[in-house]
Parts: sequence; C-alpha cells; structure tokens
Amino acid sequence: MTEPSEPSVALERIEAALSRLGAEHEPPPGWEARVLAATAPPRKRAWWWFAMPAALALAAALVVVIMPPSRDAALQLAVSFDKSSTVVRMSGSNAQLGDLVHATAAGGGAHRAVWIYHNETLLVACPGAAPCRADADRVTADVPLRAIGTYQIVALAASAALPTPTGKFDDDVAAAERAAVTVSRQELTVR
Repeated sequence: MTEPSEPSVALERIEAALSRLGAEHEPPPGWEARVLAATAPPRKRAWWWFAMPAALALAAALVVVIMPPSRDAALQLAVSFDKSSTVVRMSGSNAQLGDLVHATAAGGGAHRAVWIYHNETLLVACPGAAPCRADADRVTADVPLRAIGTYQIVALAASAALPTPTGKFDDDVAAAERAAVTVSRQELTVR
C-alpha cells in the first residue's frame, strides 16, 4: 500500500494503471481508414463506360453490313448423266459407255472445281477445260464415258485459290486436303 505522506506518487500510479486498462482490446492501426473505405458510396463511372457497349454493338453491326458473313452452303457434288436424251439420277451401276456425265460442284466457298479421273488418271479439270461450264455459284463438267473402267469424280471448294491438279488421283486429293480444301468424291464404274 502507499504511504500517506506521498499522495501524489500513489495518484500517479493509479492513473498509469487506469490508462493501461483495456489496451489488449485496442483495434489494429489503420482501422478507421478501412471502415471509411468499406462504407463509402461507390464511385461514379465515367460516362463513356455506359457508351462502350453501344459502341461495340454498333461496330459489330457495321462489320456485318460492310462484310456480311459467308452464306455459302456446304459443298455439294451432284452427278447425273444423259442416257438417250433423258436425264436420269445416277444410282451407281446405271452408267454405260457413251453416256454423258454431268458433275456439278456447288457451295462450299468462293473457289470451286470439278476434277474427273479415269482409272486414277486426270481426264478433265474444271474450270478451264473445254467441257466445263462455270458461273458465280457452281462449276459443271460434262464428260462422255468413252472407256470401260472406274471414274473418280471430285468436287473441291475453298475460300482461297485451289491447288492445280498434277494428274494422279491420290496425289491430287491428298494435296487438296493438306491445303484445307473441302473435298467431296464419288466413284462411277462403267462396264
């Protein structure tokens, strides 16, 4: 206990003990800033944040109008033949010597071709050969069946230029597929 002669020393000790009371319950430094940041109203966004989605939608619409998406259908190979002036859909074994085959490539891209091989040797490459017809959306080869054997009819399409055939069926089709060209094939046997 304290001596009565020294009341000021005892009072100082009591004051010091009272000031240390609850020190273990003090919040960490910087707590005021964190509370104010958490309770502050959200910042207002700049006006251009609201205009950004509209500008992106307008840009997408302009791209579609200026450069419309490709409306090319998938590559289609249509093969028919004339038999005595009557056009009949080909059903495999109906082709005979002397028939006129019409092979048409449509859709698939901006560039199309029809290659016809007889026993794996190039017979006609359309467009460019005499028995070929071409317009904006299709290429047709009209070839008479003049020899017995197997005819391979190949339709090709791509958005870029097509490879030039070398004359051998396997090599030409493999080169086209390596060049990412869409290829459709049909085989016809003439006896």
